[in-house]
Amino acid sequence: MLAIPRVVVGTARLGSVLPAPFPLKRSRDGTFRLLDALVEAGCTAFDLAASYQLGGTERLIGDWTASRGNRARLLLISKGAHPYPVVRPNRLQSSAIAADLEATLRRLRTDRVDLYLLHRDFPGAPLEPMVLTLRNAHRAGKILAWGVSNWTHTRIQAIDQLAQQEGLPPMAASSPHYSVFDWVRTPWTGSVSIAGDANREARVFYERTQLHVLAWGPLGSGFLFSDRRGSRYYRSAANLARRRRLQTIATQHNATPAQIALAFLFHQPFPVSAVVAASTVEKMRSNLAATGIRLSRAELDSLEGAA
Repeated sequence: MLAIPRVVVGTARLGSVLPAPFPLKRSRDGTFRLLDALVEAGCTAFDLAASYQLGGTERLIGDWTASRGNRARLLLISKGAHPYPVVRPNRLQSSAIAADLEATLRRLRTDRVDLYLLHRDFPGAPLEPMVLTLRNAHRAGKILAWGVSNWTHTRIQAIDQLAQQEGLPPMAASSPHYSVFDWVRTPWTGSVSIAGDANREARVFYERTQLHVLAWGPLGSGFLFSDRRGSRYYRSAANLARRRRLQTIATQHNATPAQIALAFLFHQPFPVSAVVAASTVEKMRSNLAATGIRLSRAELDSLEGAA
């Protein structure tokens, strides 16, 4: 079984849409040093996607791992078959999935992806071609495990059942939005959240199946730290109240509000890893320390409630 650390490094802002040598060398070297420091601090899992920086993030990580010779130490998660808005809203066909995976392997300069996710669902898209393509990739050793990102739990049930019928191992992880804060509006078309009262049924599914959750947006896209950042998607009376309670609980634990927000996720009755970006190694060390915080049932209920 794939062992996914509690804290996974989010990489969406790393790299450049421009191929080498256009990005400045000093900027690239600085990013390499940051990645080195993250590994030294204990980060071994990195969340990538073919769509991040139009492949630039994967190129950067591929160059970094090749220069350091550290690929074997890392768990690389990547995503493919992301839709092209308007032009091609459904890219869950065999050809697109296979092409994206091959391109990811080239950019990462590796022969396998440890966990490969289908990046966005297109409801109604046939599941069998996806399953057969993933099965072939798994048998070829190009992916060690598979999952989905931004899929509803009902579609997850359907594809996982078919996968097992076709000889593909069970799904290893799902990556929805999950945070102590729930959305006021959806940030991107096709995004799926399991946060808030409206998504209790989804969380019951994850508890029953114990499917591992890779939670993106765990800190509310900056809403935790500022009234302006993330407010378009999170600002509500309920979320403002949750933020105040986070701050109170953080003070009681001699912790930061971000650490309490992460600890809330780690206390769920199903396995959760938080995908967190960090501009400095100090911030990531703080995130890693959240795994050691213990919250009471009363504190968890307080954070989950809207009142």
